[in-house]
Amino acid sequence: MPMNAVYSNADFQNIILTVLALVVILVIVWCIYTFIRAIILFVFAHNKEENKKKWRNSIRFMIIWVFLTVLLLFLIPTVLRWMRVPEYDVYTPSNIFSRAGELVNGLFDLGNVIKQSQENSQYHGQIYDGIDSSNSQLPEPITSDQYNL
Repeated sequence: MPMNAVYSNADFQNIILTVLALVVILVIVWCIYTFIRAIILFVFAHNKEENKKKWRNSIRFMIIWVFLTVLLLFLIPTVLRWMRVPEYDVYTPSNIFSRAGELVNGLFDLGNVIKQSQENSQYHGQIYDGIDSSNSQLPEPITSDQYNL
């Protein structure tokens, strides 16, 4: 299979966009964690120079990672153009952030899917819902008085 066929495939573009979006999401989550950690270190520093240094370094590293991520997002189309990747203009920061938004929305929709499936599978008072009870070939449902655990 020639490499041009791989690069022209929309699935390959989605994979690359998804990987870049996951990198962005991980950096954002890591920055939130680092920021909360820095606040906790600041609150409990008790005028200790070592703890003050830790929270300053946490904030510094957070800012550096945000800067490097933004730089990476804007350099990706240029690097891919230099590598002569077909359709390099698909990997723009706006497309990467859109894909990251889709992933985050999908993550939050997962909770709705679980909730809906629980509501749909709830016991509504009839075990054989919608089945004609006159059919004598169906087994009777097991109740607690017929079966002892």
